[in-house]
Amino acid sequence: MTNEESPNRIDRLMDAIDLLHEDDRAGAVAILRQLIREDNDFEDAWLWMSVAVDSLDQSSLCLDNVLRVNPANIAAATALHRIRTPEMAVEKRRGRLRLARDMAFALMWMLVLGILYALLITYFNVGG
Repeated sequence: MTNEESPNRIDRLMDAIDLLHEDDRAGAVAILRQLIREDNDFEDAWLWMSVAVDSLDQSSLCLDNVLRVNPANIAAATALHRIRTPEMAVEKRRGRLRLARDMAFALMWMLVLGILYALLITYFNVGG
């Protein structure tokens, strides 16, 4: 990258940030996408893209890219933690529900088999 490209890149990043402040997310995303296409390791573009996108999944992906480029980025790590904490709680709840469902299913089959066994024993005791 030449010295002329760096200020241009920073200017475009600042333009995207200004658009975000003006609540023009679509315009900001367009600029940020172009910056990321030009340099997939542009940490600040990924960070601002995490703010500009529409969903938490997209934000999470952007923050993962920030941390790929710079694992020491505390802002990205903190934001990613805030996004993923509720997801982890939901997954933990799902795990408990799956366990309860599986135990209920196993208990039901044990009960069915017990009833069938009792019927067979009764049938052979009566018939014999």
